[in-house]
Amino acid sequence: MMQENYLEAELKTLLKTDISAWNFLQGGSLDGVWYWDLLNLDNEWMSPEFWRTFGFDPATKRASPTEWQEIIFEDDLALSLENFAAHVADPDHPYDQIVRYRHADGSIVWIRCRGIAIRDADGKPTRMLGAHTDITPIKKSEMKARAGWRAAELANEELRSFAYSVSHDMKAPANTLGLLLNELKVQSEGKLDDDATELLAMCSTTVDRMKSLVEYVLDYTRIVTLATDKAEISLNQVVASAMKKLQPEITARNAEVSIGQLPNILAIPQQMEIFMQCLLSNAIKYCPIERIPEIQIFAEIKPERDLCSITVKDNGIGIAPINHDRIFTLFQRLHGHNEIQGSGIGLTMCKRIALNHEGQIDLVSSPGMGAAFTLCLPMRVLQGSE
Repeated sequence: MMQENYLEAELKTLLKTDISAWNFLQGGSLDGVWYWDLLNLDNEWMSPEFWRTFGFDPATKRASPTEWQEIIFEDDLALSLENFAAHVADPDHPYDQIVRYRHADGSIVWIRCRGIAIRDADGKPTRMLGAHTDITPIKKSEMKARAGWRAAELANEELRSFAYSVSHDMKAPANTLGLLLNELKVQSEGKLDDDATELLAMCSTTVDRMKSLVEYVLDYTRIVTLATDKAEISLNQVVASAMKKLQPEITARNAEVSIGQLPNILAIPQQMEIFMQCLLSNAIKYCPIERIPEIQIFAEIKPERDLCSITVKDNGIGIAPINHDRIFTLFQRLHGHNEIQGSGIGLTMCKRIALNHEGQIDLVSSPGMGAAFTLCLPMRVLQGSE
């Protein structure tokens, strides 16, 4: 029968008499336990589970630190010994790190190795008690997820490039087709019957829609790429700029726009202007023709919820709750082009812009009661906030 190692016997006694040692092991893992004689550094006892974790027969291993130091990765050994020295010198410095070992079959075993120095009455460290936790499955999952994330990022980048390239390449022939139709209209003036004239007009309208859609797709592909060029902007100035671009629509419908005091925020200027322009345009577009569009834009700071909200509220036709999610989906429209013109991209861009700013867009609306779109952003976007 193999004689019990004196360190193993001592550890058993320690666990019976020192509750802190037992609590330490309880809080750790029993994938491996080790106990090191700091007064005689050549002696270290490792539990059978310690060696089985690495695929070795415990009976073939000596009670010596050289045994495990031969299979740990060199860089991780240096980290382990550095933390060991720091913990021995200062008990407040934790001996806790993730290291890699070579399994007997050549694979990598990831171990979380934790330890605590056992000290005498004078505070001198005499032993080191440690526990191993095998985290290899977790590490493999992390690496697999990281690889999957990277593959998804590459795929998304390729998709963005493809969408941008296709939409950009479509722009030139669409413009050319528009010019050709205009030329045909000029040259055939007075020569075509009513049906042919109507067909030519329909072709021109369709081309204009296609050109507009291409522009929207180009805008969307630019927005999908997360930009990092955030700057301090005045939302009041952003709204003023958006309204200037929409002035013909505002004037045509005699729209009334009420703007509250809006904060300065850290944001991507061009994207915020697109956001406001889209919501303002929709508020006018989806207001019944017999009704004067009334639009309110206001902000609310909610420190208790770590939230800054910017709302665009209108008195339009409203949206049934069942369609609240649908309207943010690319190319999804609730009305035909013969009813209300649109691309089905605007609100999708708004949602992406919200995500690009670590926020979200919420909607409160019901049929006939108008709509309130709210951009919710974290408080840290505010200038001067901590």
